[in-house]
Amino acid sequence: LKLNLPVFGAHVPGSDWMLAGLQTKPALIRFKDNPDVESFETLLEFPEMTIYNATFHPKFAENGLLYIGSTGPASPGFVPESAERFKEFKEKSVRITRYRMDPKTFEFDPKSAFLILEWESHGHSGADCAFGNDGMLYVTTGDGTSDSDLIETGQGMDHLLSKLLRIDIDHPDPGKTYSVPKDNPFVGMKNARPETWAYGFRNPW
Repeated sequence: LKLNLPVFGAHVPGSDWMLAGLQTKPALIRFKDNPDVESFETLLEFPEMTIYNATFHPKFAENGLLYIGSTGPASPGFVPESAERFKEFKEKSVRITRYRMDPKTFEFDPKSAFLILEWESHGHSGADCAFGNDGMLYVTTGDGTSDSDLIETGQGMDHLLSKLLRIDIDHPDPGKTYSVPKDNPFVGMKNARPETWAYGFRNPW
């Protein structure tokens, strides 16, 4: 199977399918986990966007949930955390989106998109996510620039950039898409985003 600029690969739990993300003509594709495979199926196209990652919920066999990290034009109505500081980047963003795939038939539902998290970025986006053994979702963010921390976000604590975030998507706060684990290291610290697990990263992906 010949793929043009694949960005990642992931095995679909409980199946003989593989997922992959393509950077050229950005798309989420799948193909049989077989060395003789010659073709793939496109599940989701990402016009004007780049797909970076897909990860499956630890209980995928029960709930059929997977999470995708991507970058592109910001969602309608999206407002950066600090509109003045990040005003040059307000038209682009990174997002973690939840989708559903039937864990028995493995039919993917492109209309099931549900936005979990979005932040501003013009490059060095991070956009990776993975579940830890603790069941929490870990999300990476970059410094937000296409060079070397030009807006000096690396040591800032009052925003989501340059971070490894740790969130609980199984027990969201009322009206929210996730909650913050109480044992995160910066919970309760003044002017610090409590989602932060670690900080000071250029582009962790």
